[in-house]
Amino acid sequence: MSTNSYVRENVIKNILILIIAAIFYPVFSNALSTINAEAMNNFLLVISMLLVTVSFANFAFTYEKSNLQSAREKMLSYGAVFIFMLLTVLLLEVMVLTVKIVYPSLYGIILGFSVLLYVGIMLYDFWDLFRNSK
Repeated sequence: MSTNSYVRENVIKNILILIIAAIFYPVFSNALSTINAEAMNNFLLVISMLLVTVSFANFAFTYEKSNLQSAREKMLSYGAVFIFMLLTVLLLEVMVLTVKIVYPSLYGIILGFSVLLYVGIMLYDFWDLFRNSK
């Protein structure tokens, strides 16, 4: 399979992740608006711990250990990365929305950092795929 096919599949995976994140944005926004602002500090701590855990899992994975020529292994690899990246974007989304409520003056900064973090994770995923699809 050519590198272009892997790139196309990876782009589709990332588009699906962003679509799902967009669908969940109003759901998270509505749910978080009902929580007491004082209780959200503890919630932010839990979200941060989950984000560290999923980031560790995402970066521990590598396509190098997958046989991308095997459809089954490739789909398992894409599935694992899909779940890790989806969890990452959803956790970042919840974190940004929580910060918007608790620390509104920091919203823009946290949003910018979160976007950069997710773009970096996406670029890492493409880089890992490129170096292992040759």
